Amino acid sequence: MLEPSLEISNSILKKNGASLILGLQIAALLLLLGNGGNVPWLPPVLVFSGVGIALLLSVLFPFVWHFLEQRQKINTAKVYAILYSGIRYCIAFNIASFGWKKFYGLQFIVPAEISSMPMNQQSGEWLTWYYFGYSHAFGIIIALIQIIGGYMLLFIRTLLIGAIILFSLLLNLTLINVFYQMNAGALLQSVLLTIGVFYLVILDSKKWIDFFFKTKSSLQSIQVNGVFLKNILRLSAILLSLLFTIYLKNLMK
Repeated sequence: MLEPSLEISNSILKKNGASLILGLQIAALLLLLGNGGNVPWLPPVLVFSGVGIALLLSVLFPFVWHFLEQRQKINTAKVYAILYSGIRYCIAFNIASFGWKKFYGLQFIVPAEISSMPMNQQSGEWLTWYYFGYSHAFGIIIALIQIIGGYMLLFIRTLLIGAIILFSLLLNLTLINVFYQMNAGALLQSVLLTIGVFYLVILDSKKWIDFFFKTKSSLQSIQVNGVFLKNILRLSAILLSLLFTIYLKNLMK
């Protein structure tokens, strides 16, 4: 886990970025462990103190690091390796925990007195939890993606694909948390995890840009003369589907 996967840079901005992301992920992990004040040995005062210390150190450490680097008293490659490994471990632990909670029925549970209420009297949060909890199999699939995706972050070979998979999932969950008005704790966790995974993705941006945007598919396609005609045919799939939808809308009037 301690192998640096990137070229080492002495940029203070890069140091700040790596340190701050680790601080945010440690903060997210502490909030997860605190479990809303329900863990006896980890009271809120200890959790929030730890969060504050983690964030403060994440801001101050890069300047100390940069100072020592200028005097050749610190191995920057090893520091980056430790920071990146810490980020990956915190995210893996955090997101896997949410996966295991689904297995043990600690998520998507709606009290009977809430589920018996009319839909128009329920909050977006309860409606969302009821919807996701309706299918146990679907919840297990999400849990497996979270657990396996988190585990993939811990290996250099599977880091990038794991980060891309988790980013897609977490971005979707973050948007749900925002627009369905989920509680602040869930929103904060999803935002912090999304930021952390996105950071891992952009660290290897050249690799996935080459794969997704520069690698051509080997599928056979119809040969059409003229770029203009090709683009018209491509655009027709979008415009014709729009026209068909408008037609269906008019039928319902």
